[in-house]
Amino acid sequence: MLLKEPVKSGACVGFEYQLNERISFDLYLKPIACPRPRVAGRFAYMPSAYIQWKNRCKTFLRQQYKGKTIEKPVFIDITAIYQRPKSLMRKKDPEKRILKTTKPDIDNIVKACLDALQDAKILKDDSQVVGIIAHKWYGSKIEEKKSERSSIKIDIYPIDGE
Repeated sequence: MLLKEPVKSGACVGFEYQLNERISFDLYLKPIACPRPRVAGRFAYMPSAYIQWKNRCKTFLRQQYKGKTIEKPVFIDITAIYQRPKSLMRKKDPEKRILKTTKPDIDNIVKACLDALQDAKILKDDSQVVGIIAHKWYGSKIEEKKSERSSIKIDIYPIDGE
């Protein structure tokens, strides 16, 4: 989804930026961490479960974005939502989202998302990313025994001006 309204602007030391657009993706997949490559003899490979996840993610990303590959610097906001375990569905537990402080680590979730964005040819290279905000949550309660389903929300803000 591409929004063409001014979203954010600001300044860092010696740098001003204007974020005039936001490109948003909603992926209804369980967020996973980018694993370390496995080694067998002289060969290194990625686990098949990760390759399958990345391929599904790439398919969903390409369905939602028909534009050209982004080649300028970008800020990225990633929100990873996990379905709540039954232990957090008690009446005394909050209705809203709860911060997830258990594994997988947020940096590995970010790496998996950036790999998928690059494989889907949305970003030319993950080195274009100059800023990241990332969150890990357990989903909010929907019904007595149901919570928000696992998903990933990615917002990309191409940077205009230098």
